[in-house]
Amino acid sequence: MRTENWQSNTRGLRLVGEEESGNASTFFGPVRAGLTTSQLTSKEVQLSELLKCLEKEVESLRYRYLEVCATLISVMEHLVRLNALLSNTNTTREDK
Repeated sequence: MRTENWQSNTRGLRLVGEEESGNASTFFGPVRAGLTTSQLTSKEVQLSELLKCLEKEVESLRYRYLEVCATLISVMEHLVRLNALLSNTNTTREDK
């Protein structure tokens, strides 16, 4: 079903089989199809690379942290077992 003057209300949209539509609108003004709104500057590229390096370092530190936690848990389990062995042995002396 077609309505009168449908193109004036829906700029930037095109129905299948319809002719070329107008420019799409954004908060920053009209945008033509196929154009990029901005190119990355060299500073943005540098920041992007630094962010990738930082993310890798964070992942490495997270892995090391988990290794340390696993080692700590293992050592604590051994200490609990040793403590249980020592508790069963009477280590006090009676002085007469």
